[in-house]
Order: sequence, then C-alpha cells, then structure tokens
Amino acid sequence: MDEPDTEPEGPVAHWTPEWRERFQLVLKRVGGLKGASELIATKGEQIAKWRDGKARPPFFALLTLVSAAELDLNWLATGGERAERPRAATPVDIDDELFGRVFDAVQRLYKDQGMSVPPVDLGRTVARKYSEIIAATADPEERLTMIKLVVAQLRSDILSAVAEPGTGKASA
Repeated sequence: MDEPDTEPEGPVAHWTPEWRERFQLVLKRVGGLKGASELIATKGEQIAKWRDGKARPPFFALLTLVSAAELDLNWLATGGERAERPRAATPVDIDDELFGRVFDAVQRLYKDQGMSVPPVDLGRTVARKYSEIIAATADPEERLTMIKLVVAQLRSDILSAVAEPGTGKASA
C-alpha cells in the first residue's frame, strides 16, 4: 500500500482551488515551501504536490503546518469562517524594575503588619497594584513615586479589615 505522500500523481478527491489558496496561506505563514519542508522533514517538491492537488498530505503533516501558521485546521479543510486559532494570552511587556519594587513594598507591608500571606495571594495583590500604577501614569518617575501611595492605600485597607472583623471584607 502506498503512503499518502507517495501516491502517483493525479487529481486528489475533494481538492479544490479554494483549498489550494488556504494551503498557500499556511505555507506563506511558515516560510514557504522551504519553511514547511524544514518543519515536517518532507521535500518541498512533495509539499508542492499537496498544494497542487497531485497528492494527499498526511494528517499530522497538515496539523503541524497549520499549528505553526497559527491557523485553524477546520478552516483549512472547509474554509469555515474562523481562520485564526484562538491564541493564548498575549505577552505583556513588564517593567521589571517597577514590578520588583511593587513586590518588595507589598511584601514588606505584610511583614510589618505581622501577616502571613500565601504566595499566590501575594502575587495577585502585587499584580493588581502594579496594574493600578501602570494605568495611572506613563511617566516612569511618577510610577516609582506612586508605589508609596498604593502601599499606603493597601495598609489602610488592611487596617480597616482588621478593625472590622466579621464584616465580610476580604483581607487585602
């Protein structure tokens, strides 16, 4: 039995010019025939046969190419509406210095208050406070100054939660 990528040349069932256009977009996004060839360890000539409807591509080769192109396999197969795969959260540029200073200030506040906070809650609090500072100003100097203000607000929230136990206020 012949392997799918070594079939004799000839028309492949269900191949359409529209599929070719979609496949060409996949190839373009992975660096053309050369990039695709490197990704799946198959000769460019063979990939061109798939593109041109002269041979059937193996499923896992298509899956690899579509994934690398950040496209949807169903879109490639059917031409459905959604071409782009849902992406993971977009990486965000973080000001390492500012984040480190916010972390240090919040951690010190909890320590000074004699509070033991689970690391995950500490991380959440630091992330919220960092986001508040970033949203408030774009000026790096102002951001560093705002750390004191944000920590003072957090201290006030902590003291108010301690002063009113049982009120349902979440501890900061």
